[in-house]
Amino acid sequence: MEKLIVLDLDGTLLKKDKSVSQYSINTLLKFKENGNKILFATARPPRDSYKYVPIELRDNPIICYNGACILQNDTLIYKKQLSKNVSLEIMKKARSFGYNQISIEIDDALYSNFDTSTFFKGAKNKIVTLENINFDKAYKVLICSDIPISQDLLRELPNSCKGTITDNGRLCQIVNSEASKWNSVKSLSDKLNIDTKNIIAFGNDYNDLDMIKNAGIGVAMQNAGDDIKQAADFVTDSNNDDGVAKYIEKNLLVFEKAL
Repeated sequence: MEKLIVLDLDGTLLKKDKSVSQYSINTLLKFKENGNKILFATARPPRDSYKYVPIELRDNPIICYNGACILQNDTLIYKKQLSKNVSLEIMKKARSFGYNQISIEIDDALYSNFDTSTFFKGAKNKIVTLENINFDKAYKVLICSDIPISQDLLRELPNSCKGTITDNGRLCQIVNSEASKWNSVKSLSDKLNIDTKNIIAFGNDYNDLDMIKNAGIGVAMQNAGDDIKQAADFVTDSNNDDGVAKYIEKNLLVFEKAL
């Protein structure tokens, strides 16, 4: 049966230095050559996603913004966005909690009311008064904080959106309530006629939790938090030790070779 593997990037496929080993590349290519599919899934925006995917693998689709869109060869094939009114309400609510460092993703550009270099290394942002931006839809609102962000903020967000706190509590990523890595995975797998039981999802952080729980097989990295590991069916080696490739080679390629 045709299988689909879904790969988070940071902390999962990518090593700490953001590289991907030749061993991992070759293993993924072999998996695909055997008639299977590969899908990347990241919180990163499109402009900052494919550059971390090895050239040999860039023909595969990629989920960006934690599930708010899917790209296939730079073509947008799926999207779930926030309205302007909801985006402004999120910003107002964040400020009421004392979180004043805010960014918003619009049309693959990052607008912020502060210098984001401390939080997003190498990111290019436009520093503006956010309420003055002329836009209709946004992909994501990001709340940054030097201290852990309270879960209470998530409970007070508008019903049409949802947030995930990552990066050791210093970043809250807010998207459309229907946007998630798993919903995007399901949208694509349905089009490809791949059954859920044949989806294998790899991840390490809370924004990977839904796909790890719902995929036929959920695999957590050794460097993942305890909650992620407990939700997974299997735990593989860390991202720095080629955990993705090792799991595929041991559990997927060997099985297919036996057939």
